[in-house]
Amino acid sequence: MKWFLREVAVIILFVTLSQGSWAQEEKEIGEYNADDVVLSATKTNVAKDEIGAWVTVITEKEIVQKGKGTVLELLRDVPGLSILQCSGFGGTASIYLRGSRPGYTLVMIDGVEVNDPMGTDRSFDLGCLTADNIERIEVIRGPQSTLYGSDAIGGIVNIITKKGRGKAKIEVSGSVGTDDTFSESVGVRGGTEKVNYSFSLSRLDSAGISKAAQTAGEILDLEKDGFENTTISSRLGFNLSAKNELDLSLRYTEAKIDVDDGGYNDDPNNKSDRKVLTSKLEFKQLLSSRWDHKLSLSFLNMERNYRDKEDMIDIMEDETSWYKGENKKIEWQNNFLLSKINTLTAGFEWEEEKGSSSYRSGTYISDFNEKSIKNTAGYLQNQCRIGNKLFTTLGLRADEHELFGTQLNYKISSVYFISQVNTRLKGNWGTGFKAPSLFQLYSDYGNTELKPDESRGYDLGVEQGLLEEKVSLGVTYFHNDFENMIDWDSYTWEYKNIGNAWTEGLEVKMGIKPLEGLKVKLNYTYTESEDKETELELLRRPISQSNLNVNWFFLQKGNINLNISYIGEYEDMDFTTYPGERITLGNYALVNLFSTYDLTESLEVFVKINNLLDRDYQEVFGFAVSGASFYGGIKAVF
Repeated sequence: MKWFLREVAVIILFVTLSQGSWAQEEKEIGEYNADDVVLSATKTNVAKDEIGAWVTVITEKEIVQKGKGTVLELLRDVPGLSILQCSGFGGTASIYLRGSRPGYTLVMIDGVEVNDPMGTDRSFDLGCLTADNIERIEVIRGPQSTLYGSDAIGGIVNIITKKGRGKAKIEVSGSVGTDDTFSESVGVRGGTEKVNYSFSLSRLDSAGISKAAQTAGEILDLEKDGFENTTISSRLGFNLSAKNELDLSLRYTEAKIDVDDGGYNDDPNNKSDRKVLTSKLEFKQLLSSRWDHKLSLSFLNMERNYRDKEDMIDIMEDETSWYKGENKKIEWQNNFLLSKINTLTAGFEWEEEKGSSSYRSGTYISDFNEKSIKNTAGYLQNQCRIGNKLFTTLGLRADEHELFGTQLNYKISSVYFISQVNTRLKGNWGTGFKAPSLFQLYSDYGNTELKPDESRGYDLGVEQGLLEEKVSLGVTYFHNDFENMIDWDSYTWEYKNIGNAWTEGLEVKMGIKPLEGLKVKLNYTYTESEDKETELELLRRPISQSNLNVNWFFLQKGNINLNISYIGEYEDMDFTTYPGERITLGNYALVNLFSTYDLTESLEVFVKINNLLDRDYQEVFGFAVSGASFYGGIKAVF
């Protein structure tokens, strides 16, 4: 670690002393729409066409057009990504990116890591994350540990909130729908040359459905599991001078969730609540035409509480538990424009996560006293552009973990543009790691000798534009090897590095603009996976899935968005038997429809229908999903 930091320091010193002798040059990245510029892939603003990594950007316009109220609904359309949820509103929702584990995807809000510090696998549960005040979502597939460290072993999802611009705008909306579902929101945003601001407050209430599914062949009187969610999101920016910016973002979610005891196991008194606070303070400064830097401080606080009291089904139940976790991070990033074709990024990170919990069942009590882990890291990245045809990014990172020591990771990413036929050839190869969680280290079943999970992954593909970009095609093959995976050892009753697995597959995408105002997007993902120890397919990884989205803007006032998704069969675990047996869940197709119409320049009505064909299916064995659901509402902008 010391050699790495020393080399970085030398480079920064060299750049600092040499900046006065450089000629005035500008990086030529061409003319691009803001929606075509990506931040998360390189931690710098780079045109999407110049990034070798496979990226999906969900823009603000798409979020509005699709009318989806939660982030998990928006992510379901992304190729290579599967989301499986235990029932509806508030149900646990896990990300499987290119067949990797849920804890292998790093989720961020404005760059703040939100993976749960006290989660068993430190994954992020999407069940309570609404789409309020979100400007764009960037999904980067493949190992990203060279920039983001642990948890980015399979990829990242960065959720970026709205930044105020221009004249002040107030937006108010409300809707009502199936299962006594009500939502209300109010927001304001705007900006001047000196300050910009964005603020939103939203509320979602639903009587819900029973999360426990009906037992086959039986009609039971299952109670409904309700959901309440309040979300506050804000972002405030100051242009201190022409070369200095200060940005503060904050998001707070408080949710109350009715849950059941598991698949097919109804429970009228099982309740939980969740509180999540994220905040980030970031200072940006342009030191010269060749050097800019930013210093950021981020903070995550997450609290989960569970209560399960006696009821008519089980008069002996009496359980309570709580889990508290927090993450603090300081990052200093420096970007150096070495020449027209070369940009160097050097960064340093210090991070501390801590957590505690308590569980009580009757007279039995198990406490997890507060524990913490610190990690320091340094990273280097070089972006090289040759003749506006070849774009290559090299990355190297060293992490120094408090327990297991130094971890090195590296990556190479390239795209070659054949301008004569408008073709882009893309390739990536890299490594990743995932540090053991606090629970895996320090719980009653923990093991402080654990080493990190490790991975190697690559992908190769091509993107093709046709008919003056009216048609776009993309195909990529990916492969990942996961080693030293932390799994539960039932013989020793503790966590150990005993798992090994691989995933591979194919992602295909197509975009068509046949007419003005009409857009068609189609994608398909094929995924194979295997546990190397058992030679069995990994659970909850759909072998095939596809998505078709058609958007039509008509009469300059109306918009219709039709979404059809297909999920192929996959294996899950039936825990209604002991110790559980593998079961295959059947394939299913879903049709969703959303439409808006402008009554006036400032007033809009909308209607949404989910699961239009009233398909009966399960995402997780034993958990119910909503049938055909109808929602309608109104939005006013002043």
